[in-house]
Amino acid sequence: MDRQPTISVIIIAHNEEEHIGACIEHILHQTKKADEIVVIVHNSTDRTREIAESYPVTVVSYEGPVGITYARLKGLQSVSGDIILCTDGDSRAKVDWVETLARLLGARDNRLVGSYVRLEGNLFVRLFSIVHKYSCARKDAAAASWVWGASMGFWGKDIGRVRPIFEQGSSLSKEIGLSRNPEDYWLALFMSRAGNIEVTNHTYVAVRAKETSFWHGLKRNRENIGNGERMLKYFKEHPELTS
Repeated sequence: MDRQPTISVIIIAHNEEEHIGACIEHILHQTKKADEIVVIVHNSTDRTREIAESYPVTVVSYEGPVGITYARLKGLQSVSGDIILCTDGDSRAKVDWVETLARLLGARDNRLVGSYVRLEGNLFVRLFSIVHKYSCARKDAAAASWVWGASMGFWGKDIGRVRPIFEQGSSLSKEIGLSRNPEDYWLALFMSRAGNIEVTNHTYVAVRAKETSFWHGLKRNRENIGNGERMLKYFKEHPELTS
């Protein structure tokens, strides 16, 4: 009998004392159990670490450069699974999230996968969430802009490829003057040159949007679109970029 691939889940959490308990519980109660759950508590000043430590997971405290990319890099150093799934400390995964993403990785020789992210909050993010659900079932280049850090997965054997993408993405974001570093979109762009990528709406993670009003949500979305267009243009103009 072939050995089943082991699965690691990385949870990135910064000051998530309000949400981290629910996040971990949703990962613990999946239809397919993860072999390893690692919570990276980065630069937190609240009770995130104490709450996470009350669950049967591995908690890694990280104090260093501020930014989710650095926390993700710490996460890559802390896991050992054949499959690496990533989510955020304010997310709640559907009960079949682990099973679905693991299965999707095994299809079409996919190198990077993601799922629908169900946004909760003001009217704009709820409307956008509906668009996201029905737009994110895509493959390869068309899927790249729908891979979100709150719900993505790749093979453990590709960590050596993923790590420099995160590192290079931070530098590229500064070089082209982005308002923030969309590390998930950089990862999808680079991985689309390495092999197949795919996103699905057959499962999801739920996330409470941080934007508190319709206009804040609209402004953030326009900002994301602008950043994405500049990234894609730059990436197309530099075919020599690889991980």
